[in-house]
Amino acid sequence: MHTRKRGPGFQPLPMLGGLFLLSGGCLQAQSLNPGAFFQLAEQSRTAFTVQGDGARAMGTGGAFIAVADDATAVSYNPAGLAQLLKAEGSLVVQGFSRDLSFTGATGGASGPTTSFEDTHNLDRQVRPTFASFTVPWKRDGLNTVVLLSYQRLFDFSFDSTMRYLATASGGSTTQAISQGIHQKGGIDLYSLAIGAELSSRILLGASVNSWQGRWTFSSISSRQTSGISEVFDSNLSQGSAMRGLNFNAGLIWRSDWVNLGLVYRSPFTATYTFTNQYAYIDTTTGLPKNEASPSTPTQVNWPGTLGWGVGLHLSPRLQITADWSETKWSKATYAGGSGGRDASNWFDYQQDTVTPDVRDLHAGVEWVILANERLTLPLRMGVFKEPQPIVDTQTLQQRVLKGWTLGFGLKFRDLAVDVAYRSARDQRGASRYNTDAPVGGVASTAFGTETLEERRICTSLIYQFEAERIRRALAWLLIGS
Repeated sequence: MHTRKRGPGFQPLPMLGGLFLLSGGCLQAQSLNPGAFFQLAEQSRTAFTVQGDGARAMGTGGAFIAVADDATAVSYNPAGLAQLLKAEGSLVVQGFSRDLSFTGATGGASGPTTSFEDTHNLDRQVRPTFASFTVPWKRDGLNTVVLLSYQRLFDFSFDSTMRYLATASGGSTTQAISQGIHQKGGIDLYSLAIGAELSSRILLGASVNSWQGRWTFSSISSRQTSGISEVFDSNLSQGSAMRGLNFNAGLIWRSDWVNLGLVYRSPFTATYTFTNQYAYIDTTTGLPKNEASPSTPTQVNWPGTLGWGVGLHLSPRLQITADWSETKWSKATYAGGSGGRDASNWFDYQQDTVTPDVRDLHAGVEWVILANERLTLPLRMGVFKEPQPIVDTQTLQQRVLKGWTLGFGLKFRDLAVDVAYRSARDQRGASRYNTDAPVGGVASTAFGTETLEERRICTSLIYQFEAERIRRALAWLLIGS
């Protein structure tokens, strides 16, 4: 278990802003607590870590800042791009399963009695997460590389079903209720990067990144009337979009026995836009109602990240790597037009924020068991610790993902294939809010044990080719010769 004083966070962060704003409007018709939708959205949070992509890096626990010697360097440290000697195209595909369970639930000490069933929600998905096109060229014996890339940075896919028995406040009738939450979409990065050798030891790199996010969230609640059939109660849905622009800057110092890396991801102001729709059964008239908000723009200050890494070359075939990085989530604040939430934190909605800054640790080892002119075969393994900016609002326990990785690679002439497996887990005391539009005023919270288990399989394909005409054109455009 991991504890902090206070402060929540979650995976699909921008969604919470819209949920809170909505709670001040249509929620008044249901006489709900203003934080009702905030508590509801918290249930769909999973891992939220600013990290790179690629099977080689994943195989070594995600420790790649000081190594960064393939095209995925743009997502870890753009300085590493200067190590690429051939034009190449790359594609990364990830498959993941996420099991989020809530067990042993009990109701709170006060308020209506609520009995929750144990829930086990398993999500599975396979999708491309990274693609790039890279062209290098030499000038005065030093290498320069330009890259265009796409990365799915955060994937917000989530599905869950929760069932519980609840007694309305001041009433005696126990109602069986089912609640389903569905979420899809995410935030993508489109990057233009350059890496250059300043000398045989010093590499510099930078990238400009366009953040483009789009996702939807819905929560549907129903009452079970006869033990079999269900009657619609309410449906909350929201569409969100986010866009912004930032830059990354990186440095690598290398020698025959050690590499040192440093990367800085700049903070930026994102434009976040949301639309809400809320359909429910009026408890007074028994008639359906539908409320919607216009498209509402606001701004969010997105924090920066600073990371450093080390790579030790213990032999020509054995390398140990380690990374440390920090993201200032306490600096993530609304910056205007957010319904009175100015300067409040993106996670906990308090101006005197208690959302934690997070420090990630990654370490790994790579051993090349076979290397010749035609074929290279490396084996990899690693460990990691990724604290999340996610603290349960009621139990005040933080989610901290810990896990291990395994991987291997195969390079045959101009084609490289890397495969990695990652397993992560966290367990903590957590709360669950019972519904998004409580029937008869039911609005209680249950407490239990939340267990998150995440497994990923990542495959990277890299193909190298000749691109002399493109190389000459870029050299003329950027250098003049």
